[in-house]
Amino acid sequence: MALKGLMEERHLSYRQLAYKTKLSAGYLNHLTKGTRPVPADPVLAVLAEALCVGPDFFVEYRLRQIACVLDQAPVLANKLYGILLRNLPVPDDIAEALSHPRNGGNGGSQTAVVGF
Repeated sequence: MALKGLMEERHLSYRQLAYKTKLSAGYLNHLTKGTRPVPADPVLAVLAEALCVGPDFFVEYRLRQIACVLDQAPVLANKLYGILLRNLPVPDDIAEALSHPRNGGNGGSQTAVVGF
């Protein structure tokens, strides 16, 4: 669980994180136990800031960002669906784009599943 792990790494209790985020300690406890749904991006951003990571540390945030891009690019969504789920070959245009990422890769930043 990434949230709980970050709290442990930073030696933060639920109450301390609650104070930093203005979220309740009980809610945070539920998030780490998976008894509440993954929070919306603005809440993930608040948690990320309090834990000194970027919101994209959390895979759920990244997935939502990808979904937004794919909503605007149905052709790309169809190509990726074919590649990832139907084992189709990678088209040349996507292979070229993957070989030259715009942001230079992930920059070595750590990322994790939130564990909500």
